[in-house]
Amino acid sequence: MELEEFEQAIRKDDFAIGDSFWIGDWEFEVVNRRQGDTLVEDEVVFKWELTKDEFVRVIADNHLEIENPEAFFDRHKDDIIHRFIKGFDVLVGECGATYETVMNGAIDEAIK
Repeated sequence: MELEEFEQAIRKDDFAIGDSFWIGDWEFEVVNRRQGDTLVEDEVVFKWELTKDEFVRVIADNHLEIENPEAFFDRHKDDIIHRFIKGFDVLVGECGATYETVMNGAIDEAIK
């Protein structure tokens, strides 16, 4: 699904389980929908996975002062992931944040 199709599907609330789409380098797949703490059959939510490589890339792209981004991530992984999770509400809110913005914010805090 192209971004334009995704935007149209959002407006119409027209998703089906198994739909997938790309935003930049991120692939999303529709797998189900939650209502409270339970899954609602025949309704959908989005599922995604972030890999270590994606965090390392953000470090390498945005923090040139870090000579070994992979080693930095390995040393600070728990702190970075904790801070990323704390920023997750911003990501799914309507403020226009991106994964990279939230990831970079978590990395910035780990650097301090």
